[in-house]
Amino acid sequence: MNKTNERCKRIALITLIVIVLCAFFAQLIITDGYKISVSHVTLDVRGADLTMDVYHPYKVTADTKLPCMIISHGGSECLSADSIHAWEYARRGIVVINVNMYGAGTADMPDYFEDGKPYNRNQGTSGLYDALEYARSISYVDPARIGMWGHSQSYSIIGSVCVLDGELLSLNDRLFNALYEEFKVPVTAEMLSQDANEIAKQYLNQDQLGQYEYIKAECEKTVDSYVRAARVMDNNCCLIKTKVAGIDVVRSIHTNLQIGGERNGTSATSATRFTQPNDRYKTLYCTDSGMERNHYFLIPDTVANPGAKSTDLGGIGAISAQSNSMLRDGFENRSIYISYNPSTMHNGNLWSPKAITPTMEFFLQALSYNNGELADAATQPIPTSKLAPAYFAIALTTIATFAMLVFICAVAGILLQMVSFKGIEVPTYEPRLKIKSLDFLLATAIALVVGFVGAYFGSRETLGLNGSNSFMSKWLPTEPGHFRLIFQMMATALCAVVLWLVFFLVYKYIIKKESTVAPLSAIKLNIGVKNIFKTLFITVVLFVIAYILEAFMEGAFDVRFQFIDGSFELMKGYSFVRMFKYFLILLPWTFILSYANNLVSIKGISDKADTAILVAMQSLGCWIFMLIANAITFSTPDHMTALGLHTMLPAIFLVPMTNYLFRKLYKATGSIWAGAFMVDILLAWRLASYVSHRFMFWGYDSMITRFLGI
Repeated sequence: MNKTNERCKRIALITLIVIVLCAFFAQLIITDGYKISVSHVTLDVRGADLTMDVYHPYKVTADTKLPCMIISHGGSECLSADSIHAWEYARRGIVVINVNMYGAGTADMPDYFEDGKPYNRNQGTSGLYDALEYARSISYVDPARIGMWGHSQSYSIIGSVCVLDGELLSLNDRLFNALYEEFKVPVTAEMLSQDANEIAKQYLNQDQLGQYEYIKAECEKTVDSYVRAARVMDNNCCLIKTKVAGIDVVRSIHTNLQIGGERNGTSATSATRFTQPNDRYKTLYCTDSGMERNHYFLIPDTVANPGAKSTDLGGIGAISAQSNSMLRDGFENRSIYISYNPSTMHNGNLWSPKAITPTMEFFLQALSYNNGELADAATQPIPTSKLAPAYFAIALTTIATFAMLVFICAVAGILLQMVSFKGIEVPTYEPRLKIKSLDFLLATAIALVVGFVGAYFGSRETLGLNGSNSFMSKWLPTEPGHFRLIFQMMATALCAVVLWLVFFLVYKYIIKKESTVAPLSAIKLNIGVKNIFKTLFITVVLFVIAYILEAFMEGAFDVRFQFIDGSFELMKGYSFVRMFKYFLILLPWTFILSYANNLVSIKGISDKADTAILVAMQSLGCWIFMLIANAITFSTPDHMTALGLHTMLPAIFLVPMTNYLFRKLYKATGSIWAGAFMVDILLAWRLASYVSHRFMFWGYDSMITRFLGI
């Protein structure tokens, strides 16, 4: 016992040191050697918290005016998903505001929209308009150079932000509104294609012209503060009906636009929907043909010049605003469109260099800044292909995450030595399975199929969407990512039950001998109600320790327990009640999986080797699924996402993490309850902190209803 206790203490200390060192070096990279300040900002937005991470150079003065990027995540995610973008823009001297949309992480959801209207399904800007207003209030931000980039759910919202901001109206439109509203000029539809200044000279007297010039200056300030560049879906911000001087017109937002998404889906239509030569896109891009992917298009003023055609200036990265005056002037006039279709999958926009490099190139060119003003000959831009620091930082936070899991297992070992918890432990069965045996091959095959089937069902995007839309409620806010994880757990558990039952029945009735796999009775389910609750108490303690570590990581080092596009996040108080609900939903499946994962124990090898082999076995099916999906996806001409691959990236890490906990905590306690509870509570934490869906309202009238979700 003493040796075990000392070993656990030693492992706990080592892993704690690893966590701190990884966090420290990740912070060193993220802040570029402490040249960048990172702040965790909370805004009171109509009685609710809107939270964000803000990055800016340490050295700002009263005269500093820097461009700013507002970035935001997709559904079933938090702001940490955008980390690579945030870190790399900040490293190039851009002010970055990385937003937790309403409900995600520590953000709330207010009871009504930015325009004062009550909540309505699938509307609003999820806090992004509030973030834009905040950016304009920062003294060191240049309000004329603000860009907005979002992933998935967010880039479908950003267009709504620009419309709400009034950016459908050009300066000329605003001046016609002034002539119509302030000076009662009888504006006609024909006039709207003319210069408002010339109309003003015709209709206004000298005193009125003086007033008009004042209004014009104010309008110019407003238009200058329009978003400089934005990634959007065009359906809610382009070719939209609006009014100018009381006349119905069709306008698109006056912003440099990155339109479209990745090559997602499983058909040629879905892969080319942003570039195929349909009538809408011909009109939008002012062209008679299709739009070349990732090319800059200079869009003419079709209000003044109906029928004018756009100019294809060239591919992104092939030309620059410094070398091409038409591109430079186009960015200045907010008239550059790019049909954005990177060769990557949906979530690849968060981490793939094929997506990040062209994205950053577009926005840095539009903002005319990269490690200094691009107009300054002394500026030495950091190439947008140089992303290694961000990937290294992600690697460090991933190591820290795995170290955290080892740490809590070691702490569990220490707690089990305490008098209060000694009764929990029961002896584990003796290993009988040999690596060079038929049973080992069959067990490996079962693990492979189980993992593959679970990954397949977890990847079903339609299941996630249908499930979340069907079961969404205030009692249990859900979104597609939640249901995909739940379906993965359910499918994995049910497949494991079926295959292991078949295995034992075949041995009993056909082969008629006992296998070297542990019999079902070898794993003790009944350890007593008292010990089950003691085990639950230990796992709650371990969760609290992990949560405190997460708070320490974020508070001291501005990093999280994070992997490729997943993380463990801090939450609002009422999110812990949601977490309990998810815990109850997941518990049957984690219990089955904890049982199935521990049926195999290998004879004649060390404990470490046994754990490593079994974790790899149980994770192999998911990894093979990912390899096959990748191979299919990237062997197709348009890299169209196959097998729901883009929804599965966090599973690369979550699957071995959970399998490790199932195994280590079983070995520590001899009971499958510990692993079932611990995996359950960690997954419930992840789900509760990742509610960011805007398709339902979960605002509340009081703290009690907020906690209960009624």
